[in-house]
Amino acid sequence: MTGPLDASSMVVASYDDALVRDGEMLALVGSEVVLLSELASALVSYARSGASVASLADSLVADFGAPPEADPIALVSDLVRELLDHGVLRAA
Repeated sequence: MTGPLDASSMVVASYDDALVRDGEMLALVGSEVVLLSELASALVSYARSGASVASLADSLVADFGAPPEADPIALVSDLVRELLDHGVLRAA
């Protein structure tokens, strides 16, 4: 995805295979294995059928609580960008 992410940007999970254990995920993307934290794993799960950055932020806040003194949309946008860069998500 080129350009900035905003609350309405849509993404969908995109990996070849995954193993989930204790909330963390090992995602296989081509020949790369990516270890995802519990938070990132939840985000990828929420994006399985496609989701906006705003809906992902809402789901994460509901499950993990609001980040102290930070904008959830901005933090989720950063995480989405990282997951896009690793190929675990793709633009929808």
